Amino acid sequence: MKGRQQVRSTRKATAMAATMMAVLSVGALTSMPAFALKYAPVEHHLRIDPSISAWKPGEVQVEPEEQLRLVGADVMDEITLGWIKLYRKAYPRMSVTMEAKASGTGGPALTNGAADLAPVGRELLPAEEKAFVDKFGYKPMAIRVATGSVGSLGKTAASVVLVDKDNPLKGLTLAQLDAIYSKTRNRGHADITRWGDLGLGGDWADRPIHLYGLKPVNGIEYYLKLNVLEGGAYKDNIEFVKGKGFTHAFTVAAEDMATHPGGLTYALLANVTPNVKVLPLAEKEGEPFLMPTVQNVYTHKYPLSRYVYIFVNKKPGEPLQPKVKEFLKAVLSAQGQDVVAKEGVYIPLTPDVVKQELAKLENAD
Repeated sequence: MKGRQQVRSTRKATAMAATMMAVLSVGALTSMPAFALKYAPVEHHLRIDPSISAWKPGEVQVEPEEQLRLVGADVMDEITLGWIKLYRKAYPRMSVTMEAKASGTGGPALTNGAADLAPVGRELLPAEEKAFVDKFGYKPMAIRVATGSVGSLGKTAASVVLVDKDNPLKGLTLAQLDAIYSKTRNRGHADITRWGDLGLGGDWADRPIHLYGLKPVNGIEYYLKLNVLEGGAYKDNIEFVKGKGFTHAFTVAAEDMATHPGGLTYALLANVTPNVKVLPLAEKEGEPFLMPTVQNVYTHKYPLSRYVYIFVNKKPGEPLQPKVKEFLKAVLSAQGQDVVAKEGVYIPLTPDVVKQELAKLENAD
């Protein structure tokens, strides 16, 4: 009896070991997407626009043992793996490898020649782009491949502005937000330091705006610097916040606003706490203030909606390698955007954006 139990135990251990090896093998390929999705529940059930064209694979000459190498964002692992499966079905002789560690690995891998395509869940940071330009003399090509999520902590998400829940302000324009955060104010608005500068009266009129943010350089603050400050400089009185343990940095800022009723921070929807509210935004004065709903983020009518990218090395005046071009065409097709839609976190591109990105692939300038 004891011998049979030992045999069963041995078989069980062997089966468990085999299972673990299978999990580790998948993890090596995809950087364990289950962990990336742990903080990214499904946010939408959008379908792709039917006007986006299907992918018809073009001719790609595959040399023996030739590889197509993708290195970059773990936060894009699910959709990137879906695109790889789509591509390999069309080109079964091509060896496709995927290393999904972090967005910060994509730019360096493209620069040092370790990647043919670099999925990155944000814009390249200045140092990443500079290293590439210093080596090649031109910038990497950025292709928008999906819209960011609405509010996930686990995936690239739209930025929001949080204020005290009792703050009577109805909304902000990007020029006002620039004037609040920037000392250079490239959008041309007068300086804003107090809530009265935004038209608030009573106790709010002389109350200073207490600013929170992330210490540069960071993907979220750099997005704000590019798209709100238009490359301008941040003010010197911003309180930089850090996460504590598993607490996200912007949640720390939101909680601290309970002691600073005049506080304001950029953040994510996932950082909203009971003592703060999301402020609707407008691109320009006179336009309606909008909230980051699924539809507003999908259409990018919400001003701080984001994209995620694949970066490639394309020398001006020369065409893309066929294997790289076809991968990007697959991503920008009905099949490729359906991969994004079915993930339910990142959001498919609109037809207009798809057309713009496909045009880049054909442009040899």
